[in-house]
Amino acid sequence: MPVMRLIKSICLAILLAAFAASTISAQGATQAMQQDPACQSLTPAAAGGPLPKDQDTVVVRWLGWTNYELAYRGNVYLLDAYYDRGPHSHPIGVMPKDFKKANAIFIGHAHFDHISDAAAVAKQTGAIVVGASFGSEVVAKEGLPAKQFKAVKGGEVMQYPGVTVEAALGHHNVIATQVPAGHLEKQAATLKVASLDQPLTEEETKQAAAIRARGSRDPKIATDGVINYLFTFSNNFRVMIADSPGPVTDQQRALMQKVPSVDVAMLPYVDFDAGIPPLVELVKLFKPSTVFLGHHDGAGTMNWASNYPAALAIRDASAKTRTMEVVYRTPVCFNTMSKEMVIGW
Repeated sequence: MPVMRLIKSICLAILLAAFAASTISAQGATQAMQQDPACQSLTPAAAGGPLPKDQDTVVVRWLGWTNYELAYRGNVYLLDAYYDRGPHSHPIGVMPKDFKKANAIFIGHAHFDHISDAAAVAKQTGAIVVGASFGSEVVAKEGLPAKQFKAVKGGEVMQYPGVTVEAALGHHNVIATQVPAGHLEKQAATLKVASLDQPLTEEETKQAAAIRARGSRDPKIATDGVINYLFTFSNNFRVMIADSPGPVTDQQRALMQKVPSVDVAMLPYVDFDAGIPPLVELVKLFKPSTVFLGHHDGAGTMNWASNYPAALAIRDASAKTRTMEVVYRTPVCFNTMSKEMVIGW
């Protein structure tokens, strides 16, 4: 056999073997995730729970509001940090004191309901807090050293083990300007009347005020302080987090011109019906295969918005996008190669 034919035969054999191996790996991904303790545990990895065994498994957990955990290749990334949500809120199942491990905490914006527990968790874990500059004063007041805060304004590319994170400037929601005057106030009053939730006691009022104080009220946050993060894992598996459904920005468009779509998007659903149109615009931009909805689980039953109207609107706008309806801490595992998904318990 001529040398060139021999070389071609060997190369073909290697390619076929590699293809067979990848096919087997992809076909076995679901079974592997089903057997992985990280995909069957309600304990977040950041709170001492198991990390995924397979290097191609990403575990996503919703930790209430717009808090998420990504566990991947022995590392833990937290998205927003608002776990102690105050009196009468639904217990997430973990509190700031429970967090033991985190490589980085990515803050979407510095309002209290996105950053209030970032300093506490960072001090316990040694994690770097990443966010717009408005957050630096917030965490400094809570005693976090300056070296543990990384300011971003959009356009930065950050490297972590096996993960690339790109920041893009977003915009805070402007829903109040898009509904009739007084609509949101009337909505809140109606829900309060319909709810059986009791008024806050004096002590509870102080507790709620202390939580609100761990945030910034700078009005410039709306235009200059909302950051989206695009995580790109192995096999170009992409996860996007946006914690406020503001008008689409030039940086968001520019980022999505570089990639065709994302595999998973964490998006906010706020203000009930009024919040659906801006949510749908983000879906159209990011073209996600799977959407996790956050920010809709307000205190009591009446303030917890049903996902179904939003999910229906998303499906109408993007027929191949599925919307997740999972409760706190449920592990949702994705294989970055085959893109298979397993929902644990």
